[in-house]
Amino acid sequence: MKKSREKFYDILIKTQLTTPLYLRTIWLFTYSDMKTIMFPQSIFGAITAYAACMFEQPHVSHGIVGWLLVRYPLALFWTWSNLLPFNIFNQLSEEAIEEDRINKHWRPLPSGMVSREKAASIMRKHYIFAIIVSSCIGGLRQTLSLIILGTWYNAGGGADRSFIVRNLINAAGILSFATGAMEVALGTRLLLTGPSTQWMSILASIIFTTVQTQDLYDMEGDSIRNRKTMPLVIGDTWTRWYTALMISIFSLVCPAYWSMRWYGFVLPFLLGVLISTRTLRWRTPEADKRTFQLWNAWLVSVYFLPVVRYLDLGC
Repeated sequence: MKKSREKFYDILIKTQLTTPLYLRTIWLFTYSDMKTIMFPQSIFGAITAYAACMFEQPHVSHGIVGWLLVRYPLALFWTWSNLLPFNIFNQLSEEAIEEDRINKHWRPLPSGMVSREKAASIMRKHYIFAIIVSSCIGGLRQTLSLIILGTWYNAGGGADRSFIVRNLINAAGILSFATGAMEVALGTRLLLTGPSTQWMSILASIIFTTVQTQDLYDMEGDSIRNRKTMPLVIGDTWTRWYTALMISIFSLVCPAYWSMRWYGFVLPFLLGVLISTRTLRWRTPEADKRTFQLWNAWLVSVYFLPVVRYLDLGC
């Protein structure tokens, strides 16, 4: 399977496809985060906007067809437009390029598809583009937040010096993607209400206490870059037990917060048990990568809870 993926990546790099080089380049910059940021957070935005009345937000009705065909694609586009410059920034340093030569040689910089200077130019242009997009369709506050967080994370040592700061930036960044996509899907500015503040605080707590799942499979690379991730600071075993415990707790707390019936507990709980079990029992990098993918699926199952409650109650 691993050889097949590497062959696929090599084909993407070497084969002259009908898509222009520029489009292939920006696609490869964001490819790794499609399943972790782009789709989960745009899905959050769309489904939470659909249940906006649960958060005392003004519900702008576009009709189900318009919502699916217009609002969600806009949320997806907004998420990608903000993800691209962050990804380039994250892959731009010499240390990142050297690390990618080992693990992700198909990316534009280690593969030689673009130079660092060209990548930096693309990054700056797309940060401007993201601001323009957000000014037109919504999510400007979140875009500005992502620029600040991305600079702190990639250039200010936020990713390297403390796992507490690293997790904090990750939580704030993921929520910025999620709420920005929600604002775009809703079609109006988000209001700071009690229910929305409480739910976003719970989600921030989930991400802050469990996002180190992504650090378990890359301890070797993080060690080379002297990053102070949780498993490297407090140890692999302690990190796994802590992560499994927090996932198990939130798998019950979140459905209980929404006063769900029994079926509202099923998916988050089963996924939580699966992830906790895998975290403790299967400890190879490949197994940890799959566990992190399941963590993203678990997070989406939590995102759906307000919608399930909305369908139960209406507004």
